[in-house]
Amino acid sequence: MSGRWRTLALVLVVLGAMAWAITQVRPTGPQNPLTDPASVERELLADRPGGLLSATIKRTFPEDFEALKTVVAERARAGGGPQDIQQAAGAFVGEATRRHRAGLVQAPAPQLRAYLAAEIALVGKLAATSPERCDAYFADPLDDAGWFAPDLRELYLRQNIALWEAAGAARDHPAGRAASPAEAKPAASCDAGLAALEAIAALPPARFEQVYPQLLATGH
Repeated sequence: MSGRWRTLALVLVVLGAMAWAITQVRPTGPQNPLTDPASVERELLADRPGGLLSATIKRTFPEDFEALKTVVAERARAGGGPQDIQQAAGAFVGEATRRHRAGLVQAPAPQLRAYLAAEIALVGKLAATSPERCDAYFADPLDDAGWFAPDLRELYLRQNIALWEAAGAARDHPAGRAASPAEAKPAASCDAGLAALEAIAALPPARFEQVYPQLLATGH
């Protein structure tokens, strides 16, 4: 369930222009620009605002961006329809995002703070517009089924950009924090969860680097 809905959310965020292009061309043959990786790249980068995330992926993890282009082009060459191509691309980006999220515990503090700020902005809108969806977020942030909606697209985009930026920084400049097993904590309510995130953001540097990476290690 989680993977399916994260795929949907990432399709909405990343593949806006490409999804439009898919509906304008024939599903197979040379007339379909999505059979050409260079054309796929143009479509991914041209979308606004989703192209901002595509550009971030290209800059921080170029090997993932190249692989994404290949996934789309191969599915188009095989005659995949719009939904097939969108699902394949979204699944690839979703899996790569989950993989890189696991490395955030080693990201430098500035990138961690940027990611936390993006999360607080997203949760703040959830709290203001739908406490029920906000509760679902804190029940399982990685499962979009209960909380994602199109009105969150730009904030979700911002959070994902911050995630890829932090993951790239963790790879290039790992903080060297000691990795310790973390136990998942009971889900917080919307108000309590948002207050906890805001309290973490206000911590002094040394304490922040102790608390927030440990929270991320629980799968929050």
